[in-house]
Amino acid sequence: MAGTTRTWINRFGRIVRALALAVALVAGAATMPGAGTGPVQDGNWKMLVRSAACVQGPDVLLGEIADPVGSVDPRTLQALKGVKLWKASDRRGRPVTIDRDKLLSVLRYYMGDKVRNLVLPSQLTVQTGGRVVTGEELEGAVVAFLTPRARDLSEDFEFRNLRLPMHYFFPNAYDTLAVEIDGDIKPGSNVIRLKGVSPDGRALSTKAGTVFVDIWKAVPVAAKPLNRFERVTTDNVTFMRMNLAYNPDLWDGVGGPWRMARTLGRNQPFSMSHLERVPLIEKGDRVNLVFQSQRVQLSMKAEALGEADMGQQVSVRNLQSNKVILATVVGNNTVMVR
Repeated sequence: MAGTTRTWINRFGRIVRALALAVALVAGAATMPGAGTGPVQDGNWKMLVRSAACVQGPDVLLGEIADPVGSVDPRTLQALKGVKLWKASDRRGRPVTIDRDKLLSVLRYYMGDKVRNLVLPSQLTVQTGGRVVTGEELEGAVVAFLTPRARDLSEDFEFRNLRLPMHYFFPNAYDTLAVEIDGDIKPGSNVIRLKGVSPDGRALSTKAGTVFVDIWKAVPVAAKPLNRFERVTTDNVTFMRMNLAYNPDLWDGVGGPWRMARTLGRNQPFSMSHLERVPLIEKGDRVNLVFQSQRVQLSMKAEALGEADMGQQVSVRNLQSNKVILATVVGNNTVMVR
């Protein structure tokens, strides 16, 4: 009798455990969206998990961290978005980062085999509350900020090598992004500042980025090889399209009169270091030498033995007496001795 009773109890236990397992499987299936429906069960959907997301809690929902890929049945998509995952952090406004391996394990725990329908990033950063600006949005904001400033330099420009944060989290949903740059944009590498700004205008945080700006422009180049002290005239200047990012401190083609401070090869651009202003008096110039006293003023021809600008002194040779005199430059081709 005792053996019969034990046998019956063992059979009853197995039946209870089987029923419990069946209930658990049914409950587990019920947590997946569209359980029992063709599209979800057959895996005819796919979602891309973001690299950064904000959730509202108390649970992280699949729809808060992932987006559909391709066409997904609206009813299935709605169910997918409502899938509850892990408990959201209670530290609002504080991002938490999960690497891909851990993310895969967590999602497999909550979604089972359906995790194969998810495309995972290298890492996921999640924040409870607030808002996040994605890397694509950051790049768009920086380009929109820089474009009119680059156009002031040239209509022919390009932005490249943008190095910006992967994302930017703000503690509150109404915080905004501000983009700033020190001074004016310039050809070559530029440092960009990104700021989180509260609704009352307070700066909450700052991040940095860089961007390389190519500015293409027609610039003056030497039409022929030019030597030291040679005058720069329209005959020996032409124009070529060049990238100012790799040709800094170029002459803009105005000012002067100029002469060469050093030699320059044909089709090479004029930098300001190649040029120097032509002085009022150059060595070898024929000048008017004026002698002035309280009662008399005399003028005669002389030869400049050096160079000088307005107000500077220069040695000249009186062409009548052949005497060398130190005189002051008072005008174009005019020196005076008082």
